Amino acid sequence: MYIPTEDAFLDMSPEEFERYALLVLQQQVRGMEHCRFEHNKIIEVSDGNYQIDGYIEFDLMGVTYKTLVECKHYKSSISREKVQVLYDKLRACGAQKGILISSSNFQSGAITYATQHGIALVQLTESSNQYFTKSMYDTSKYHRSNYGAAPYIGIMQTSVKEGVISSSYLSSDYLRLKEFLEETH
Repeated sequence: MYIPTEDAFLDMSPEEFERYALLVLQQQVRGMEHCRFEHNKIIEVSDGNYQIDGYIEFDLMGVTYKTLVECKHYKSSISREKVQVLYDKLRACGAQKGILISSSNFQSGAITYATQHGIALVQLTESSNQYFTKSMYDTSKYHRSNYGAAPYIGIMQTSVKEGVISSSYLSSDYLRLKEFLEETH
């Protein structure tokens, strides 16, 4: 199990972070037909304009789906309120899905809220980060992940149950984010 890093900060500018995050997402949606990505999109709706860090639009079974992507290049953990702001943007813009990508971890309230409202949370971290596992038999050890030549990797955090964060690495072998986008419920 991946234990999110608490004090992560990737060595890149906020715009570089946004562009890199969108590249990670593009790798995850390989094979999706008519999938379009935009960086720094302005969406005009009746109550005003919304600046969105990333926008994904794709067709599935004749229906066009919209996904809003917000990027947070923060040193501190992401609170529930940041996820709520994204959810408000989803409703205002008529989007079906949301993705919040951060350089830091997510508070448990943020993960719970995102899970209940169909928002994916992804932490970008160095691909050679150390992580810590602890088993029910009280054996603990450190691991080092290394995912090829990519300097950073995405870890999708999906739920909190009994204090344990469920997460999965986004890799070319496991397209969890694609599965998330294609879920229609």
